[in-house]
Amino acid sequence: MGHHSYLEIAGHTFLYAREGYLPDLAALFTEEDRCPVIEHTHDDGQPWAEFTYQTTVMALRERLQVQGFTQIRARAALAAAITAIRGEQHGATLDTATVEDHIRRLLASDAHAFPPEENKSGGRDELLDDSLDEFAMRMDSRHFVRLLLDCAPAPQSTAGLDLTQLTGCCVELDAAQPIAEQARAEQLADLTQNSPLLVLTEGPTDARLLSMGMEVTHPHLKGFVTFFDYDSGGVEGGVAQLARNVAAFVAAGVANRFVAIADNDTEGIAGMEKTLTRSLPGRCRVMFYPSLPELEHYPTLGPYTDAPVPADVNGRAGALELYLGQDVLQTDSGLMPVQWKSWNPKLGRYQGALADQDKRLAQERFLAKVKAHRVGGPHPDADWSGIRAIIDQIVSAFD
Repeated sequence: MGHHSYLEIAGHTFLYAREGYLPDLAALFTEEDRCPVIEHTHDDGQPWAEFTYQTTVMALRERLQVQGFTQIRARAALAAAITAIRGEQHGATLDTATVEDHIRRLLASDAHAFPPEENKSGGRDELLDDSLDEFAMRMDSRHFVRLLLDCAPAPQSTAGLDLTQLTGCCVELDAAQPIAEQARAEQLADLTQNSPLLVLTEGPTDARLLSMGMEVTHPHLKGFVTFFDYDSGGVEGGVAQLARNVAAFVAAGVANRFVAIADNDTEGIAGMEKTLTRSLPGRCRVMFYPSLPELEHYPTLGPYTDAPVPADVNGRAGALELYLGQDVLQTDSGLMPVQWKSWNPKLGRYQGALADQDKRLAQERFLAKVKAHRVGGPHPDADWSGIRAIIDQIVSAFD
């Protein structure tokens, strides 16, 4: 009998590693995912410990997504593995759809049923079960994990790394060691594939507020997505600087995959126009804050009237402040209005923005909301939908 670590998804186990663990697999977890270590003693007096990391299928899938292990790439890796083994089962050549369908049925079945559950065709497909091990050996383990996660029955089901068998005699893995943290640190040496997804914004305020908001809406992406630090580098902000940063990153051959995201307003769109016409490398994406339904009928002022007029401000006034939440933007007289300003003749539209005092107030309220969340946890009336939409767009940038 050997001692193994393994991945567990929805109660089913995969990717057994004898007397050790797969570093790339361990690096998908964080120390926040570590379950409390429970110490035990065998009948012979030898100590052992329950040592596991656990998160959700959704969290693990999004971590893989931002690292570039997308569904498309996972399927391509599976297709290559199928071609490599050139196996025909049941008289028909295997394809990715057949394998994925089998994985879905497997993960939806009761992992603890004995004998194993039968499938609808009248029996368990043991040949395909055996083939999964072959595919796993021929694929990058992260592509294989992505394949499993995409076939999992529910995004909130459990995905974990079990290291328990390695803590007893013979192997004696120290359960106090930060295995996930160490594996991730070693992995980051390979910048091309494993570095965090870097996000460039128009300036330090956007970077700081988005980073704080992501800790609330997507806490599992901490360490996997990072925002360009304007403050420590003394770099100026603005859409023109964002365009220059993209050009500099491309010219320097920066290995990180990076996303440049600008305001969803007239100035942002005009300022990134030339950048969007250039041939950009596959590791770069340029985008704007997403359009929101809440911004389709938003109160605006001017240029011809002082009374608030509802208007679609998507693509015209969508600076970050409008994404900080309806609770942040609400005043006694309604939502903080957008003030129409300069006309852009090329785009045929006005530039809009909150008044400076309203921008400062919105930012201050957002910081207070983040602080309250950290202290007291989620508040039922807190609106994080705008931040969540931005981070979701960043996550899917390389689809």
